[in-house]
Order: sequence, then structure tokens, then C-alpha cells
Amino acid sequence: MNNDQEAKTRILKAAQEILAQTDDIDKVTIRQIAERAEVGIGLINYHFQSKDNLMSMAIGDVMTHMAGDFAVSSDSGQPVQKLKTMLKALCDYAVGYEKLLQFAVSHSLQNGDTKAQLLLVPVLREIFGGKKDEMQLRVLALQILLPLQAPILCPSEFRIYCGVDLFDEAQRNNYIDTLVDNIIKI
Repeated sequence: MNNDQEAKTRILKAAQEILAQTDDIDKVTIRQIAERAEVGIGLINYHFQSKDNLMSMAIGDVMTHMAGDFAVSSDSGQPVQKLKTMLKALCDYAVGYEKLLQFAVSHSLQNGDTKAQLLLVPVLREIFGGKKDEMQLRVLALQILLPLQAPILCPSEFRIYCGVDLFDEAQRNNYIDTLVDNIIKI
């Protein structure tokens, strides 16, 4: 790995380590990240252009690795149950970091980031076999994730609308089961 890529990796790791210690993204500073990564502030701006981009990438990478690890470790079971379990595990992790997640979802939606949706496509391919083409699978991934992302931005309004408190594990799990069952009609 060249020095430039190595520095970028250290910056991202430093941001993730700091984020793991706080649930308030506003308390994280570029200076803290630079010190932990042992780089200058200018290098952070060079690689990520802004604190928001860096934070979004750091949070996104953690969630992506979780989903990837989950997909690899859960080869057994029915594909629909595998999808539900994966979504529940990601949501369980996410509720502990409400402010961070609100930031990441907002940033992701505003910038058209589709990494999260693409993580669902292999599981959806497993569910549907050859019955759906790539575009149909990607649309299904959007249909599953957007109803999970939108309530994160305004959980109190979602609770009023649906009567579901996503911070209550039983209600959240029931919501995910209902969501997947309604969308995955084989």
C-alpha cells in the first residue's frame, strides 16, 4: 500500500475509533482525527474534502463491514429469514448511535450513496433465484431500505404515523418482519 493510501486508511480508522467513543458527531473534530491518525489536517481535507464526507464514509464502512460479515457468517437458513436477521442486526447496532445514524442516513440520501442497498442485492438474488433481473433486485433493495432509513431522520414523527418505536426492539423487529413480508412476495 502506498503512503497516500496508507494515510487515508489511518484517517478512516481514526475517525471510526473516535466515533465508537461518542454518539454525538458534533463533538468530533478534524483536529482529534488528525492527531489520532498522526496526519495533518490538510491531508484529511485532501482525501475527504469535508468532515461530513469523512464521517459518512467512516459510519458507512462500519455498517458495510457488519453487513458483509453477517452475509458470510450466516450461510445457513432460509434466505428470507437471513435477510430479516441481517436487517435486525444492523438496526440493533444502529439504534445505539442515533445521532450518528441520522447524520449518515441524511448524508447518504443527499449524496445518492447506494452502498447499503447494494449489500442487499446478493441476498435478494438468493431469495428470487432467476425470477428477477438486476434492476428489479435493486428496486426491491430500495423498497426495503428506504422505509428503514426514513424513520431514522425523524423517529418521533414515524412513531406518530406508524405507531412503531424503532428504539423498542420488539416493535422494531415486528416492523422489519412486516416490511420484508410485504415486499418479498414470492
